[in-house]
Formats: sequence, C-alpha cells, structure tokens
Amino acid sequence: MLRAVDAPSAWRRCGPWLAALLILILGADAVYRAGPKERTDLPVYLAGSERVLAGQDPLLVESSRGWPYVYPPTLAVFLTPLTKLPLRVAAGLWFLVSTFVALGGWWLWRRSGASPLQGPLGWRDALVWALVALPAISALLRGQVGPPLLGLLLAAAACLAREREGPAFAPLGGALIALATAIKLTPGFVLVGLLAARRWRALAGAAAGLILWLVLVPLPLLGPRGTGAALEHFTQHMVLRPLRDPGERDLTSRNVHIGNNQSLVSLTVRHDPGPAGKAALGLIALGLLGAALGLSARGERAQASQAPAHHHPGAAGYALLIAAPLLLAPIAWHHHHVLLLPALAWLAARPPGPLGAAARAGLGLFALFSLLHFAVKPLRLGGLLGSGTLLVFALVVALRLAPGGGDDRGS
Repeated sequence: MLRAVDAPSAWRRCGPWLAALLILILGADAVYRAGPKERTDLPVYLAGSERVLAGQDPLLVESSRGWPYVYPPTLAVFLTPLTKLPLRVAAGLWFLVSTFVALGGWWLWRRSGASPLQGPLGWRDALVWALVALPAISALLRGQVGPPLLGLLLAAAACLAREREGPAFAPLGGALIALATAIKLTPGFVLVGLLAARRWRALAGAAAGLILWLVLVPLPLLGPRGTGAALEHFTQHMVLRPLRDPGERDLTSRNVHIGNNQSLVSLTVRHDPGPAGKAALGLIALGLLGAALGLSARGERAQASQAPAHHHPGAAGYALLIAAPLLLAPIAWHHHHVLLLPALAWLAARPPGPLGAAARAGLGLFALFSLLHFAVKPLRLGGLLGSGTLLVFALVVALRLAPGGGDDRGS
C-alpha cells in the first residue's frame, strides 16, 4: 500500500543533498572557467593583490584581459594569499569561500528570526532561491563579490535582530556591514539606513569596522602614506566622480553603459529620455530610496513596542537598502541582482489575501523579466531585469505601507 509523501519532510531530507550536488557542479565549472581564457573576475582581484604586495595602490590596475580593479584596497589585501597559487586552485578556493559566506549568512539570517520567512524551511525558501538562481550562479562562476556581500549583510541582519540578547550583537552587525562596504562601496546604503533608524550601537560598530577594514588592514602593506593615498584616490575616482556625472561612460576605463548594465542610471543614459524623462526617473529613484529610509526610520512596529528605547529597521527597509544600488549605482550587472534575495523573500512571505496575491503576481512578473533577460540577449538593452528590480522595489514599498501590510514578519 502506497503512503503519501510528506513534501516538507522530503524537502528537508533531500534539499541539502541537492544543494551540495549543485555546489559541486558549479565549483567544477568555476575552476574550469579559470583556465587559459580566464572567464572570471578573480584575475582582476589578484592583479590588485599583486599591487598591494608591492606596496602600491591597486585601483585601476588591469588583468590580462583588460578589466580594471575598481574596489577599495581591502579586497586586494584579503586575497593576497591566493597570488601564490595556480589560478585554477585559487578559483576553487575563492568559490568555496564565496559559497560558504553566502549560505552561512543566509542560514544565520533564516534561523535568527530576521528573515520574513518563518518556521521550517519550505517551498517559499526554494522559490526565493530559484528567483535569484541565475544571478547567483553567474556571480559564483565568475568569481564576483556579490554572493559574499549578500552573506555578510544577511549575517549583519541576524546580529541586529538579536540586539536585546546581548550588548555585542549590534556592534558586530555594524562591523559586518562595514566589512561589506570596505569590500565594495555599495553596501554603504545600509549604513545610511542604520543612521535613519538611530541604531547607535550598530553605528559605533560600523565606525570601528570602517577604521579596521579600510585603514588598519591595508596599513602593513601600503604604510600610512600609501593607505591614505589609496583611499583618497578611490574616493575621488569611484565616489565623487560618479556623483558629479553618474552617466560617465568611461567610469572604469571601458564603456559601462551596455546591455548587461541594468541600473536605472545606465538605462537613463542609454535611452536618453530627455530632460523631463531624466527628471521623472530621478524623482522615482529618490522617492523609492526615501521610502526605504523611511521604513528603516519607522522600524518594525512589533519590535519597537517591545523595546521602545531602540528603533529596529524592519525587514522591508533593510531589504530595500541592500537592493538600492541596483537602481541608483552607475553599474548593476545582472549578477549583482543576487542582492534582491531579501526583498524577494519579503514578498514571498506575504500571507494569503489581497496583499499576498499582489506579491505573488509581482514575483511572477519578476521571474518572467529575469528569464527573458538571460534567455534573449537583445532584450537586455531594454532593461528587463532593471524593470523587474524597479517593480520589486515599488511593490515592497506599496505593500509595506498599505493597510494591513505593516508587519514585516510573514507566514
């Protein structure tokens, strides 16, 4: 006599093994890509590492394929041990580190209560990972920093959610956000969210973390003067220059405004909607960013009522601040969109009802846009993935502010 299969139980038994098999296959592909054709960004990072080992500023040094290093010195310092290894061995180790940090941060986030998805792992978790699978796989195979950044930011959210359990959690969360910002500038949007939410202990940890990661870590290799010069060079070229002209085409020594770039800034530059169109898009972007900061400032009502002395940035606000660079930074390649995972999880967690139906419709449209972007290359010029990101951003804001949408926790 056949017995019915308990789907959640079967998922818990088979899911880890399927994930391990997928990681093994992807790891083998990542190692293969690090062969003679170097279809990975790791040589760019290692070129920066070679420069800091020589006591020089790594910014804009190019790999053998001509791609420049455009990050603070911190990442180059961290990866210096890999410079002594064959490229394929280094690629395999970097893949393992990236995967471990991404999945470890997600696991902490999921178990801590910071995730809008509650209870045992289930189909909603699988759905969210499926929605970011293509960007995540692309990032891991190419050695991109997106997956480890996501892991660090989710681990930070887990620490912030446990602030009342001990005095060290909030500063640790801030230090993790600072580490993500020191590796790549764009997670700094989350630091602005901490300021809006008045998370003073977390901000203190972030300030200490920025000094540690940006100054003290490069100091032994670059020296005081070299560290200061490298940080000034990075600030001038990668912070102030884009602020003065976000549409500059040779920001990284190459034209970055091509089809794979899905940021709202790049879409505006490519399609040139005219002064009125640019103003409208700018207002939309600033309005959505303001809404994300507003959600962080309001905090999560339930937690705030339990601890009125603290303001807790809710899951929606935190998720949108992680995703904000996908719209507002000059560059958002399609593999960057793994950072949408927290926002997609928030939508997937909406309970049944009108708001839940709207969330599911939005997830369906995003899935369609994402598939078309990856499957039909000519459509990338139209900004399908960028449009899907804008849809997710707007939908999270609308549902969070709608009557009955104030609880960041889902089902």
